[in-house]
Amino acid sequence: MSRVLLIGDVVVDVTLRSKQQETKLRMGGIVHAARGLWAQNIPYSVGYIAPSYLDDQIRDYLKAHDCEEVVKIGEVTGAPYIFLIQEPKEIGNQGYEFLLREEIKIEYIYDNISYLAEKELSDTLLISGNYDLADLISRLPGKIHMDVANNVGDLEFFKNLEKKVSSLFISTSSAIFQKYYKNNFLDFANIFKTYVEKLILKENRGGSRGFVFETNELFSAASQTAPIQHSVGVGDVFDTCFISNQPTMSSTNALVLSSWIAYEYASTSYPDDFKKGVERTLKSDIAELAKLGGVSLTWEERKDISIYIAAPDFDHVDKTPIDLLENSLLYHNFRPRRPIVENGLMEKGASKTRKQELFEKDMTLLGECSMLVAVLLYNDPGTLIEIGLASARGIPTMVYDPYNQAENCMLTELPNLISDDLDEIISEVFIESAKIKNNEK
Repeated sequence: MSRVLLIGDVVVDVTLRSKQQETKLRMGGIVHAARGLWAQNIPYSVGYIAPSYLDDQIRDYLKAHDCEEVVKIGEVTGAPYIFLIQEPKEIGNQGYEFLLREEIKIEYIYDNISYLAEKELSDTLLISGNYDLADLISRLPGKIHMDVANNVGDLEFFKNLEKKVSSLFISTSSAIFQKYYKNNFLDFANIFKTYVEKLILKENRGGSRGFVFETNELFSAASQTAPIQHSVGVGDVFDTCFISNQPTMSSTNALVLSSWIAYEYASTSYPDDFKKGVERTLKSDIAELAKLGGVSLTWEERKDISIYIAAPDFDHVDKTPIDLLENSLLYHNFRPRRPIVENGLMEKGASKTRKQELFEKDMTLLGECSMLVAVLLYNDPGTLIEIGLASARGIPTMVYDPYNQAENCMLTELPNLISDDLDEIISEVFIESAKIKNNEK
C-alpha cells in the first residue's frame, strides 16, 4: 500500500454567505488532500506550513483523521492564512481572496524537513502554495507528485528543478494552463516532457486526460457531473486517489476511480458522509464504474458549442443574472451568444422593415447555436417565444429562473431544465454538450 507524504499550506477556508449557502469555515489547503487519503484508508503523514495560532487545531484535526505524523516545516507571519471563497461551486470564477497575501513571510524549519526526508514514504504530494516549492522538491527523496494550482505560472519554474516530477497535475483554471494551452492537448503536454514523467489535466466538469511520456500512453476519464455542494479542494482529493492507486491499477482505471472519489468529495462538506461515500465507491468494480460513464467534454470541444442566451437584454433592465450566466459559460470555454448585443436593440417606434431585419438576424443566430439558455427576469414575450421555438426545433433548452417566477406549466414543463440554481444550469450545459459531441463522432 502507498504511504504518502503531504506537503503544503494549511489555511482556513471561509465560504462567504450568499443566497445559495451559509457562511462556512473549515480547514483548507492540504487538509483537503488529507481528508481524501483518510477516507481511502491510505497511510499518510503531513509536513505543513501555517501560522502558530493554528498549530494545535491542525494537529488535533489531522490526528483525528488518522494522520500518522504531523510535522510543521514552516512558520508563517504577516498574514492570518485565511482564504475567502465567494463562489464555492466553480460555476464560474470563484472569487478567491487570500487575506494579506503580499505580506506573507515564511521561516522554514529545516531540521523538520530533513526529518521527513528520511522517512520511508512511497510518494510525496506537494500542493503548490506560498512556499518555495522548488527548494522543497530538491530536499525530498522518492517519487514527487505536484499540483501547481495557481502559484506556478511559467515554465521557468520547471527548468530550475533538480529532479523530474513523477506526476504533474494541472487544472483548466490554473495560470499555467491559461498561458500555454493552445487547443491541443498533446502539444500542451509535450511542453513538460523534459520535466515530468506523467501529466494529468483536470478539465473540471468535462473529465480529465493524462499522458505518460515514456510509453506515449494517452488516457482519459469522464467526470461525474451533477449538482454539487462545493468544488473547493476537490482537485486535491482527485490527486491523492490517482497517486495512491496508480501502482496497483492502470492509468485509466486510476483516473476513473479518482473521478468518482472527487465527486463524493464535491457532494458534501461533512467528512464522515464523504468517507461513507468513498467506502461504497471502493467496493465497486472499476470496470463497472467506467461503464457508467459520465461527461467527457474536452476544453477545446467546448468552443464549438454556441449557446443562444434568450433574455430581455435591455439597457433599462438589471442584467446581472445575464452577465453571470455569460461569464460562467466563458469561464468553462463555451461560446455564449447574446442576440441583442450582436444584432442590435430595436429602437422605439421601429419600422416594419427594421423589425423584420432584427427578427431574421436573431433567427439566423439561433440556427447557428447548439442550445438555448433563457434567463427569466420577468415574463418577457420575446424570451418566452424563443424558449418555445427552440424546444419545438429540438434544441436543448434550459431556463435559468433566478427569481423563481415560473409557474405556468407550459413554461415549467417544456424546457429540458428549469432552475433558480446556476450550478444546475451549467451542469446541464455540460451534459447536453457532451451528447452533441458524441453524436457528431
